[in-house]
Amino acid sequence: MNVRQLEAFRAVMMVGTATAAAELLRLSQPTVSKLIAQFERGSGLQLFERVKGRLVPRPEAVALFQHVDKLFAAMEEVGRNARQLANVQTGHLRLVAFAALALDFLPRAIASFLATRREVTVTLNVRASSYVAEWVAGQQADLGFVSGAPAGSGVVMEAFEPTDSVCVLPLKHPLAGREQIRAADLEGERFISLGRDTALRHRIDGAFETAGVARRVVIETGYSATACALVASGAGVTIADPISALDRFDRGDVVLRRFSPRTPFTMQAVFPAATARSLLVTEFLLHLARLKRDADRRVEAALSRPV
Repeated sequence: MNVRQLEAFRAVMMVGTATAAAELLRLSQPTVSKLIAQFERGSGLQLFERVKGRLVPRPEAVALFQHVDKLFAAMEEVGRNARQLANVQTGHLRLVAFAALALDFLPRAIASFLATRREVTVTLNVRASSYVAEWVAGQQADLGFVSGAPAGSGVVMEAFEPTDSVCVLPLKHPLAGREQIRAADLEGERFISLGRDTALRHRIDGAFETAGVARRVVIETGYSATACALVASGAGVTIADPISALDRFDRGDVVLRRFSPRTPFTMQAVFPAATARSLLVTEFLLHLARLKRDADRRVEAALSRPV
């Protein structure tokens, strides 16, 4: 038995004659009759009675048709699933990311990605950059995002275009009217620092040490989003990654300014080294890259906006 024989059998059962089945399958009537005869020989069953040019199904044919019809329904489902996978319309995406990306930017990216992909599901976990690579290498995530973390074994990393950290100030701060804030300008200011387990914290510390500026650190927090919220409440000033800073700026309660010396904020995508990327991962990464380019443009506009 082969698929063509099953197809001919199913068509005859559906339309009643070899001639009509041939039209349905776009084959000749003799070809359909030959396929039916081969199917009967292969199955060892007489499936039809030949009555006045019609093929009248025997009880064995009726019983067999139920199984054959289910088979073709399953084949059609496989075809639909294959098309959905090719068009990135189905599947499950497992993500893990550092907090600055995962608290706001990544959820918005996921929501817009799923808006046109109703059958896709996503799992998002928030972990420190030092643990993201472990999750990806251990097959607990399909795609991860880190900031400044070294590549671990079992993973491959690709960097996004780096951007500069920015100074975040309260709306009515005396320095808010300046186009650029130097490290020396923040000497004596109430400073909100990032946690010591973040790569950006060490770069910021290095910038102030190079400038010979001793900061007045009044609050330390592990999340840039929290630092920016503290700025908005008037607790002090901070240097933050542009993603977290832009989210706070969009709420209208802080001012963003360029910071000197330039303090790069880096972000890398992390993939399992031993597994090929799925189309779903590739499409999501492209989607995220477009959103990040748009966010970078908005940050540039925010840095130049007058108070």
